[in-house]
Amino acid sequence: MFSLKSIKWMVCGGALLASVSPGYSTVAIADQGMTVGTDEKATVPKNDTGSESINLSQAVIAIEGGRYQEAIDNLVVIIERNPRNAEAFNQLGYANSRLQNYEEALNYYREAIDINAEHAGAHAYLGKVYLEMDDLKMAEYHLAQLDLICLFGCEPFYSLKEAISLYRSNQNG
Repeated sequence: MFSLKSIKWMVCGGALLASVSPGYSTVAIADQGMTVGTDEKATVPKNDTGSESINLSQAVIAIEGGRYQEAIDNLVVIIERNPRNAEAFNQLGYANSRLQNYEEALNYYREAIDINAEHAGAHAYLGKVYLEMDDLKMAEYHLAQLDLICLFGCEPFYSLKEAISLYRSNQNG
């Protein structure tokens, strides 16, 4: 799986985030004493091979491998088992955005933010989807939210800020 050396930890908006790849694919969150993420498993009904379990880190690995539909299928199971899992909704939004299902992605990111208003990754990804939809005003709104959430800056804030800067450069050029 992942070595401890490949995991970057950061604190953002009162949450402890673990990043395992360039960017900010979050695989574990500890917020207010609750743990959600790699340890949270959803049991899938038995099939011919017996009992299987799906966890959030497997869905993230599928996303990182470009297997978006597989990730979506896994994330739907996780959400059925825990409909308050903000990170599962965030990753579901990301997988849909990669498939250019922007309206679905927006809905899933909004759900993640409804569950956890300070979910930095969801705000950043949501801002990027708005840029894909040529809505700079809404992207800037989510950047402002990240500025409040990440008092001393965090990777999602800088990532969205860079995306907005690139968007503006492309509009002027």
